[in-house]
Amino acid sequence: MNTIIFFCAVYLIYISAAYAFLHVIFKSERRHYIRHICIIFGTAVLAYIFSHFLKDLIAHPRPVGITTLLEPRDPYSFPSGHTTFSAALGFAMYSFDKRAGKILLILALIIGVSRVLAGVHFWYDIVGGFVLGAVVAYICFLLTKKIRG
Repeated sequence: MNTIIFFCAVYLIYISAAYAFLHVIFKSERRHYIRHICIIFGTAVLAYIFSHFLKDLIAHPRPVGITTLLEPRDPYSFPSGHTTFSAALGFAMYSFDKRAGKILLILALIIGVSRVLAGVHFWYDIVGGFVLGAVVAYICFLLTKKIRG
């Protein structure tokens, strides 16, 4: 069981990103590839940057006193950067393809739960990551909608 939790906590984010990229390549019209990829991944990267800014600002420590399955890079937990990136990816994809967006949001939830089970986050870090990802994706959606006309 620990192997599955570790895999989901560490590597599922890469599978989510690959799925999003390949979905755009194979399901979008050729003339929209670059724009969709830039919007989807730009949103996710922007959300990830905001999450690390908030982590340093809030400086909420990670769980202590429990055995962790992995060693996090930074000492702070709120919000979860992995969940923020994955949720933003899912919400951004949802604006182009509802089915693919739902799949990515389910993967984001699995990533978040596995990070809690791995002992590196609290449940509210995951909720905060989802909210931050949704807010950044919504703002990016509004901005790109305004730019497109």
